[in-house]
Amino acid sequence: MAKRSFPIAPLLLILTMVVFLSACAHKKKAPVEQPTGSFLEDIYATPNTSTDLEMFGKAMPSYLQYIDGAITHASTEAALCKVSGAYYGYAFCFAEDTDKEEASRLYLKGRDITLTELRRYGFFDNAITYNKSIDEFRKSLDDSFDKKRFQTIYWAAMNWAGWISVNLDNPEALADIPRVQAMLEFLNAFDDSYSNGVIHAVLGTLYACQPQTDGGNLEKAREEFDKAFSCSFNSVLAFHVMHAQYYACRVPDRELFRKSLETVLKAPANYREDMNFLNEVSKRKARFLLDNTEQYFKEPAVKAGAEPAAEPQGEAETQPQGEPETQPQGEPETQPQQERAAE
Repeated sequence: MAKRSFPIAPLLLILTMVVFLSACAHKKKAPVEQPTGSFLEDIYATPNTSTDLEMFGKAMPSYLQYIDGAITHASTEAALCKVSGAYYGYAFCFAEDTDKEEASRLYLKGRDITLTELRRYGFFDNAITYNKSIDEFRKSLDDSFDKKRFQTIYWAAMNWAGWISVNLDNPEALADIPRVQAMLEFLNAFDDSYSNGVIHAVLGTLYACQPQTDGGNLEKAREEFDKAFSCSFNSVLAFHVMHAQYYACRVPDRELFRKSLETVLKAPANYREDMNFLNEVSKRKARFLLDNTEQYFKEPAVKAGAEPAAEPQGEAETQPQGEPETQPQGEPETQPQQERAAE
């Protein structure tokens, strides 16, 4: 019986066409250009090699207006976190050094976007609404949330901490510190080195800014900053700026203030390329702080071993008289956190 032969040419043609069409189907599309403002949705985690601060500063207001207008009741938590993060990024990078009132507005806006979402959980909402004790507030975090809510808690706390940092002369802001500390410590239990250790840097800021009578602790502040430096391998210059602005000023230690800021300014270009933008922002902040050193150290520095003579005695006699006027004992009664959080 004769074997049946198959024509080869048609098969080769079909095979060639299949390969060609497959290649066309898998051909990569040209990447869509990422909106400029989106790089500031998480300044501590989003790689950004640009150092063009002017471009980002001009782009952010319209970008914020756009993404804020896109928020609906159906928006996902992830979308809300991006908007909240963008408000933080713009306030931290472009507003807080020159316009504290505007920075305060931006931080509160960013906080409330995510805090409103968190207040959908009854235990947490009750802890805020009825001004529960800090222990009950901590328990409400444990009872209400798990790691799935990490980003939402993170951006609510980061913006809240930012608002506190530009309102340190406001008793209500100082009274809010324990709540923000509790939220950040809750997150640390899930990821102790999150985003290069930024949570430690913010905790260090809060411990330094908090009055010692209300739980402030410079030693804890120093420990938190050391952890932030360790987690980031000293590559996030913003942590050194925070260390100078909030810790060194509270010690107070002019030399530490100067050294921390000079560390920032002496860092070479592309010190850490994926953090170029934030590091450039940090250098601008460092120059601003050095130029305004006297605003942070209103009293002359006293060197170790120097005798204070009569001047400190005069301070000790006059200072307590003014304290009741600026630090009233009834301060906790002026903490309408639930009203501000619901704004």
